[in-house]
Amino acid sequence: MKQIKNKITNKLDRILVSLIPYIVKWQEYLRTKIREYKHQELKRQLKFVGSLVRFKQDIRIDHPQNVSLGNKVYIGTNVLLDGRGGIAIGDNSTIGFNVVILSANHDYQSNALPYEHAVYIHKPVAIGRNVWIGANVLIIPGITIGDGAIVAAGTVVTANIEPLAIVGGQPNRTIKYRDKEHYERLASKQISQT
Repeated sequence: MKQIKNKITNKLDRILVSLIPYIVKWQEYLRTKIREYKHQELKRQLKFVGSLVRFKQDIRIDHPQNVSLGNKVYIGTNVLLDGRGGIAIGDNSTIGFNVVILSANHDYQSNALPYEHAVYIHKPVAIGRNVWIGANVLIIPGITIGDGAIVAAGTVVTANIEPLAIVGGQPNRTIKYRDKEHYERLASKQISQT
């Protein structure tokens, strides 16, 4: 009896081991479909969402009813958008992975130490068209980033960024500017294609 049990157990083990690659593929397929569903639900909650907006894997948007995304916006993996104070991202902008955009902060002059947990100062963040924000960037509340600007990876954005500026560092500083004529030529071509 014990031999029969062992034979059956061994046979079942071989069958299960042979099925593992298929189970893994199915699991990956289900994760992808679940993520797509979550992204569609998240887009429905946004204040505005343009066409061809893409999210890469995991993204978190707090207070999505205050977040507007223009056409052809791409948002990378592990991005956090805290929309309490409002966030607007213009057409054709790219947000790299691990980016955090905050639009509210605790009030340090509140009536508790270190601060009152439920009291926030809301400051909207406005990101222009054709902006490229690199990986691991932190944007604090109240920032405006002009059209065509580039924010280098790892930058902590503590001041407004002019159009076409390329900024980096902590705190951010302007490194140089994009070629204005080249940018305007590309931007006008892009508008004429839509």
